[in-house]
Order: sequence, then structure tokens, then C-alpha cells
Amino acid sequence: MENKKLISRMFLFSILATIVFGLLGFSKPSINFGQPITSEKMPDTPETKEVIKTVERSYDNEAEAGYTFDITKFSDVFINAPRFPVSAGTLETVRELTNNPSLESAGYLDYKLAFYSWRINATIHAEKVKEKAKKENRALTDEERKSLIDNNGRIAPARSQNPTRSLPLNILSVKINNDIATVVLDDGPWTLEMYLVLVDKKWYVAGVNGLAFHP
Repeated sequence: MENKKLISRMFLFSILATIVFGLLGFSKPSINFGQPITSEKMPDTPETKEVIKTVERSYDNEAEAGYTFDITKFSDVFINAPRFPVSAGTLETVRELTNNPSLESAGYLDYKLAFYSWRINATIHAEKVKEKAKKENRALTDEERKSLIDNNGRIAPARSQNPTRSLPLNILSVKINNDIATVVLDDGPWTLEMYLVLVDKKWYVAGVNGLAFHP
């Protein structure tokens, strides 16, 4: 019995990892950053602090958007950068979410806008369908259940319960090379490498790469 429970738990974790990996919008950097600076040697400079603030703001904006469904702040923190195109798998996801199969390229801002636009529409639809069934004191019909799943098998996550980030970010390393920065961090479920670019004296998140998933 214990073995069955363990196998079932591992199976659920593997599914969750696959789903999360597909939703992050990973990018493939086209440059070599070299070795990142470890946390012990992280420079206490205004530039480093601005990079870290941008990373924190990106998480805060997503947490807020998951609650308010307002994505107008995304362009203040995310950007499309030619040096950081999204992966082939993420590009296909953007094509599906935007119903644009001929899309040839996409950046990180494109991905975030596409995913959250889809999430907003799908979640609002799900809320309306479930509320209607609740008012009529009945279960969802088969047709209503099918309407909650898109053509690619995706089901929108529920609306967030609050507009603020619940998990702290653990910044592990930072390296700045002229107008590009790489930050390694632990956000709870993931250890990630985030790539930022400096445009008009302001830092933007241009991509992310998953290093380890730890449920």
C-alpha cells in the first residue's frame, strides 16, 4: 500500500513538473554568461540592487495579475529581446494561445501576454459556468465540462486568492555583463536562471531557464 502511495505521489509530481515547465516560457540565451557571482561575493552596488528589484517586481506583477486579471504592468518589467528567443516548445504554446499558427518568433513579453490573456478568458468562462450551475443547484453538464478544456487540453488555473506574492525569493547569484544580467534564484518550487537586459537605463526580464524543480 505504501509503495502504491509513493508511486502515485511521484506520478503527480511528475505531471505537475511538466505542467509548470510548460507554463514558465523558458528561453534559450544566445550568449555565454560565464560563471555567476556567488551570493557570498555578490556586489552591493546600485546596479545589482536594481536588477534584483526588477526580478522581485516581475513576481509581484504576476501575483497581482493572477488576482486582478490586470496585465497592463507586464510591459514595465518583461521585454522581447532578440538575444533571448523563447524555446521552440514555448513558441508553439504562444501560437496555440494566440491562435496564430504561422507565428515565426516570440519573446518573453509575447509569451506572458499570450498566456495571461488566455488564462483570464478561460478562468472567467469557468467562473461563469460554475456559478450558473450553482445557482441552478445542479452539477455541470458534459457540454459545460468540455467547455472548460481548450483544444490543446489546457484547463485554466483558478483565480488567485490574493494579489500579493506568498513565497519569498532567495537570490543565489547575480552576474552583470554590460547590458545583460543573469540571476539565479530559488522561488520555492523552482531554481531558475533569469536573464535581464538593460534598455534606456532600465532593467527588464527577457527570459528564464529552469535549473531544478523541487516540489
